[in-house]
Amino acid sequence: PSPRPKGNPAARLPHALSLFLIPRTRYEAFIEKSWRETGITQLLVARIRSDGRAEIGFFLVDLWCLGVKDAFLVADGTEATFREIITERIPEVTRERLHPACAKKLIDGALAYAEALGFAPHRDYRKARRALSGLDASACPETFSFGREGKPCYAQGPHDDEDRVDRILTVLEARCGNDGFDTVLADEEIDSEADVLEARGALRMAFEDFGPDAPDFFEVAGLVAALHLCPTPVTPTALLAALFEPDGRTWSTQDQLRDFDDDFFTYWNYVANLMAACVAAPADDDEANPIDLFSDDFDDADPKIHNANMASAQVFWCRGFIRATARWPEAWGDALSRPELVPHWNLVRAWADPEKPENLKLMIGANRSGTGAPQIDPLRVAVLTLLYALRPPGPPAN
Repeated sequence: PSPRPKGNPAARLPHALSLFLIPRTRYEAFIEKSWRETGITQLLVARIRSDGRAEIGFFLVDLWCLGVKDAFLVADGTEATFREIITERIPEVTRERLHPACAKKLIDGALAYAEALGFAPHRDYRKARRALSGLDASACPETFSFGREGKPCYAQGPHDDEDRVDRILTVLEARCGNDGFDTVLADEEIDSEADVLEARGALRMAFEDFGPDAPDFFEVAGLVAALHLCPTPVTPTALLAALFEPDGRTWSTQDQLRDFDDDFFTYWNYVANLMAACVAAPADDDEANPIDLFSDDFDDADPKIHNANMASAQVFWCRGFIRATARWPEAWGDALSRPELVPHWNLVRAWADPEKPENLKLMIGANRSGTGAPQIDPLRVAVLTLLYALRPPGPPAN
């Protein structure tokens, strides 16, 4: 008899049949839409086998300075696991598909740029890169650039304490010299009250110029405020994507986009500080007001017109506030149905749609105490109550 063939049994099968028995691999990759403008992005890559198993790599990539800031690997996942992580990490409106070879090229390039500056990748990068196995970066036709405007730019992250900032700046000074790099530090994001007022005014003008289909600035202000109360964080990039969905927004120049982003993130941080100040204020402080609306926003000489414009802006603010709950309902959990908060939600909803007789009745009733005397800013009190309940004071997280 003929000797029995040795080696892999699948190798002795006809080629067409072996294709059904040897697991094949495909890749998928997604990245945040804003990566070109912000310089930092979440990037997810899945290595999916035909039998349903998947290795999923997560990378937080800093293209301007630090390379791979964070990473993890799901080694025994499935395609369904990948979809769940994608939905959680990068909502659909804020993500775009990236060719897997380009994902590897982008990660490799950011890593090499950071290492040339003296920065090593996150300790779990070596595990996470298993999801990139088999990808050929040279198959990507795109060209990526690193740094910002030709120089490294370190943007301080929310978990970068003073010691880490000092270490990074020391490395950059040694490699690049004092003038060879840029920084965006947390205490530089809002330099002064004048910067905030300038950014706020620029945003008001921008949303007016965007046309009738764009939201009113005060609606955007209500959206931002609500998202700072939301129990589950919603990122400012997710809000930006929602503001201009479904088709996005076309900008005349990169400078126009950059200026808008700078103003928006300055305003986002201002509202965060406003909310924190309200939480820290004494309970009887009449100056604590989480509603970003000032009398100076309207310069009408006629008091009736002035008050009407103030009321109209307050309606838009409440519409934005409620829109945030409708746009991201899963992020609010049980906050919208907690019995002790329902009356306060109802008052904000009434202000968002005052044309309904029942809402107008609720608003008038809230303006009167049991003795018939006027209440002090019942809407302000309602929003403060929601703020205290959903963002209670306490020690900062470690």
